[in-house]
Amino acid sequence: MYQTESNEMIGKYIGKLISEKFPSDRNFAAEYLKTRYGLKEEPSSEEIQKMSNRICQIKQGKKGIQITDLPIFAHMLEISVDAILSAGKEQKPISTRKTNYFVAHSRDKKVWKEYINRPDKLILNYDEYGKSVIDYALEFRNYHFLKYLMDNGLIWFVDEEHKDYWSSFGAGTSIQRRLPGETDILEVMMKQSDNLRTGFIALALENKGFDDLDKLKAREIPALYEAKCFLAQPLDFKKYYNPQLMDVILEAPDEVLEYYSKEFDIKTNGGFTYACTFPYLGKLIDMAVKKGRKVAASMLGNAIKHNKNTLDEMRKIAKNRAQVMEKIYEYANKPDIARFVMSDYHFYNANDTVCFHTGVSSAKDFHGLFTNVIRVSASSKDACIEKLIRELNKTYDMIKSYEYKEEDK
Repeated sequence: MYQTESNEMIGKYIGKLISEKFPSDRNFAAEYLKTRYGLKEEPSSEEIQKMSNRICQIKQGKKGIQITDLPIFAHMLEISVDAILSAGKEQKPISTRKTNYFVAHSRDKKVWKEYINRPDKLILNYDEYGKSVIDYALEFRNYHFLKYLMDNGLIWFVDEEHKDYWSSFGAGTSIQRRLPGETDILEVMMKQSDNLRTGFIALALENKGFDDLDKLKAREIPALYEAKCFLAQPLDFKKYYNPQLMDVILEAPDEVLEYYSKEFDIKTNGGFTYACTFPYLGKLIDMAVKKGRKVAASMLGNAIKHNKNTLDEMRKIAKNRAQVMEKIYEYANKPDIARFVMSDYHFYNANDTVCFHTGVSSAKDFHGLFTNVIRVSASSKDACIEKLIRELNKTYDMIKSYEYKEEDK
């Protein structure tokens, strides 16, 4: 049991809350009018001013808060009626308080819009558990909320206008931040981690949102854009691996697995274009074979085609290097030529990638190669599948142990 405080104390308490959650009394007044009367448009200037004056009088204790105001003030300020009447001395938890957790669980567009438009921009920040509204939406499998944010240009996981990708695909948000000096960190965190993007891809696949796959660069990882044909060390693929996404892909229709097994081009930050495949394709094929998916045969065929294309490109580069060596060093012997050809060939076991380039040649004739190659460890009782596995692994071994031979000319 508590005592109702004086108008002066209540007004002072309400004034403190309004200043914390809204830019001004006028802004609070406009939101109050829209909430109370269900207005879809902005109230008139006169109506806002009239309400602002009343709020000012309430804050000064010259007027008491009306009974009809209480539930609306409580809703807007996210406190209980008891807290208002006791000037903050009687605090009770509010089950409908808008939080990242609450909104991410909601299926109500009105709730989403209100949260997005809050002056304190809670949607742009992480809660006491270190989670954003997107983290919770993924956890609750709320595809429709995330799709709403994407379709309305409020968030994006891939910035199509910014082509230099480093550690992320330029994820961001168009939700307006607060004034300078305030910290709204959602966009920063979205850029630092690729898990939100891959988590949404998994959710899109579960909801048959296949049209979003290319837009989300579903087969790619940011590290591919850092690739160079003369890499000195392997790229880090492990940190982008998402086991949840792999499980969802495995359960998707055949055309999705087919899509993930096809070769595609990457234009890197350095301006080179390389043909690559999904970096975890070998693992995905392993899973598909063990699961008994019939599409595994087609996936293996696509992987074999990519490995063979890679081997053909390597032989072309080797031939070019050998010809350059013979022109520069007329009396070079075969061992010297072979060493020169292979001097810029690198195979990285850490992520099954290969780098090679033509070396000393004109810019016009320069040709570089970077790609990932595929092998699988699974076996199958299906003779056709097993034959394809052996063929794929043979092409992988040929790439990994490649040595220039005279016949490659």
